[in-house]
Amino acid sequence: MEIEPDNVIVLLSSLLALILFIISLSAYLRERRRKMLMVTAAFFAYFLMGFLDSTESFFPSMGDSFEIWSSILNFAVLLLFFFAMLTKE
Repeated sequence: MEIEPDNVIVLLSSLLALILFIISLSAYLRERRRKMLMVTAAFFAYFLMGFLDSTESFFPSMGDSFEIWSSILNFAVLLLFFFAMLTKE
């Protein structure tokens, strides 16, 4: 099985989202602001979305279910960032 450059980039962006999730989680635990909690959840959802995208090449038989969950997570990420921008705190 050959690793495609596209999958490497998706995996790296997923790892970056995981790092940003950890940083934002520590900021939320320190400040307890609802806006930061939404941003933290968005980074975690983005991490999951990237993880599902990168594992799709390793488990091709589950391609449709990965694709559906990835689309749902993509929508959730956008909603969480949108609500975080609207939240007044």
